[in-house]
Amino acid sequence: MWDCVVSNLALHYIEDIENIFQMVHRTLKKGGVFLFNMEHPVFTAGVGQDWIYTEEGAPQYWPVDNYFISGERNTHFLGLDIVKQHHTLTQILMGLLHNGFELEAVVEAEPSKEMMSIPGMKDELRRPMMLLVKAHKK
Repeated sequence: MWDCVVSNLALHYIEDIENIFQMVHRTLKKGGVFLFNMEHPVFTAGVGQDWIYTEEGAPQYWPVDNYFISGERNTHFLGLDIVKQHHTLTQILMGLLHNGFELEAVVEAEPSKEMMSIPGMKDELRRPMMLLVKAHKK
């Protein structure tokens, strides 16, 4: 039995996230912590996971489609063709609660003020990209 299970940027590649929650719960000690970050559902529901750009090339908006339809998303990300799995925020958070976890923290990560000078970083405040969750086994 473990005191803590950590998952870093993996759960948005897992089709059956409910099964992962069950397995993590089974391996944790009572009061054990499950800490994970994953791509935010708004990001995984993004069409092509890219902005729609103006004619001048500026990000205009982040398109979201089929948000409530979970499952496979094919995208071109960081120069590669990638298959990801989209899960709604309800599926993620209620999945934890239904599998014996209590939520301690849910954070939609955003860049710090110190990062705002990095080109393109201000646009990262326009939609969430990452979801961080801390839960513990009841």
